[in-house]
Amino acid sequence: MNKSKNLNRPILKYLRELSVVVIGISITVGIGLGVNRSNSKKDLELYLSAVKLELEENERNLDKYAAWLQKSYRYAEYLRLNDKKSLNRDSLWYYSTSTSFYDDVDRDNYGCGFFSTRSFSSIFTTNAFEMLKFSGTMRQLKNKELLLSIWNTYVFLEEFKVMLDSAFQEKAEEAKRELPLLFTEGKLNAIPMLLFYTSENPYAMIGWCKITSETVKGTRLKLEKQK
Repeated sequence: MNKSKNLNRPILKYLRELSVVVIGISITVGIGLGVNRSNSKKDLELYLSAVKLELEENERNLDKYAAWLQKSYRYAEYLRLNDKKSLNRDSLWYYSTSTSFYDDVDRDNYGCGFFSTRSFSSIFTTNAFEMLKFSGTMRQLKNKELLLSIWNTYVFLEEFKVMLDSAFQEKAEEAKRELPLLFTEGKLNAIPMLLFYTSENPYAMIGWCKITSETVKGTRLKLEKQK
C-alpha cells in the first residue's frame, strides 16, 4: 500500500506541474489573442477614419467639379435654345474662356470653356480605400451593409473617372479637328464644338458628377454613424 502511494506521488506532482504550465500557456495565449483583437480593432478604426476623410475630400471636389462644369452645360443649353445662324459673338467668347478647376468658385467667369480638354479626374482619390483593402482588416468589419456601401461607392467613383476621361478625350479629338478650320481672317466660320455640345455628353458629365457626389455623401454619413 505504502509502495503504491510512493509511486503515485511523482505522478501527481507531475500532473500538478503540467496543469500549471497548461494554465499558464492558456492565459498567455488568451492575453495575446485579446491584444491582437484590440490592435486589429484599432487598425480598422484608423483605416475607416482615413476612408471617411478621403470621401469628404472627394465629395467637396465633386461638388466643385459640378460647379466648374456648369459653364459647359449652359453652353449646350445656349446652342439648344437659340438659332444657330445668329449666335451672339460676345456670348460665344464668354463660353469659350476657361478658368482652372482650382480657382475660386465665386470668381467671375468661373468654369470650363468649350475648348477645355483637361478632365482633372486625378483629383478624386482612392488611396485610403486601397490601404483598407490590402491591410487585411476589412474582414473585421461586422457591418456588412457598410462594407458593401464603401465598396460600391469606390467602384462608382472609378466608373465616373473613366466616363469623365472618355468624354474629355472625345472633346479633345473634336477640338483638334476643328480649331484649324474655325477661323479665317479673324472671322468665325462655324459654331464651336457643335457635335460635342449637341450630344448627351455635357448633360451626362454634370449628371454623373452630382450622382457620384450623392453616393459618396451617403457612404460618408454611414461611416459617421458607425462611430
